[in-house]
Amino acid sequence: MEPVFPLHVKLNLQEGKKFYRYTYNEYTTTYGETHRSELNKVFHVALKRLETERFEYHIEIFDRVHRDKELSSSEKNFLDRIAEINNNVKLITDEYGRLKSIQDLSVLQGKVEKIIEKLSRSYVGKQADDFYQFLKTLYRSEQLVAKDFLKNIHFGLILHQFYGRLDENDQVRHSVRYRNFMTNTIIDIDENIQTEAIRYDDELLLIQYTGNIPSNKNWEMFYGEMQRKEIAYHTETDFPKLDKYKGQILLDFMTKEVLEHKLTIEFSLGDNYQKRIIYHIKEISHEEL
Repeated sequence: MEPVFPLHVKLNLQEGKKFYRYTYNEYTTTYGETHRSELNKVFHVALKRLETERFEYHIEIFDRVHRDKELSSSEKNFLDRIAEINNNVKLITDEYGRLKSIQDLSVLQGKVEKIIEKLSRSYVGKQADDFYQFLKTLYRSEQLVAKDFLKNIHFGLILHQFYGRLDENDQVRHSVRYRNFMTNTIIDIDENIQTEAIRYDDELLLIQYTGNIPSNKNWEMFYGEMQRKEIAYHTETDFPKLDKYKGQILLDFMTKEVLEHKLTIEFSLGDNYQKRIIYHIKEISHEEL
């Protein structure tokens, strides 16, 4: 059986809860030595239909586990307390989960100010302190909160720009920004799907996408950081490069609902610096919690 176009790729349209397990693994290799950072969390999406083609998504995280030797227990606790703020955010989306607006942001801002004021009285590490400084401005802007939710390091695989209507032979593409390839850097990746490459059987559909760095914009940030970290590189031959960028969205053939979504990224800047990142979400049943 072949898929019938257009394909309507989405999470689910039934009111109620969907549970997902999310894992984030990051491997940073410098001069052959690898540091691993891991985050595992379970979250549920509560979906409520507001009106035709408008839905309220409420994403709550629980069972959050950090694994990073460079973070102290107090710093992990600090990051968890800050991250809990997002549990109060309700998103207004279309039927595909594409973000339209943030609901009751002004109410959330008051809660954020109280939490930040309390947590800012103690210093528990650079990463937590950087996060605190970031949040001082984040929740004052709906646009910034929306961008934060769409970043891959948060809920990018749940609220993904590839969810939506796919027409046959479309060249579907969009750009996504990353801040976690190297400290103090940003880089834009162009992602694209080729619909003719969609794989299918009688039960499952597999949509794959790839990514590339479209230009040398912001490369100087990476060279500057390499110099600050005193990591050697060759100016004529070494440059920020994607050795691998592969996303896979697994769908139920009949409903076109997303069952699983995985993105693997391999980035390098010469022989002395490599980064490998794996994002993965998978729908799970209530019994698996």
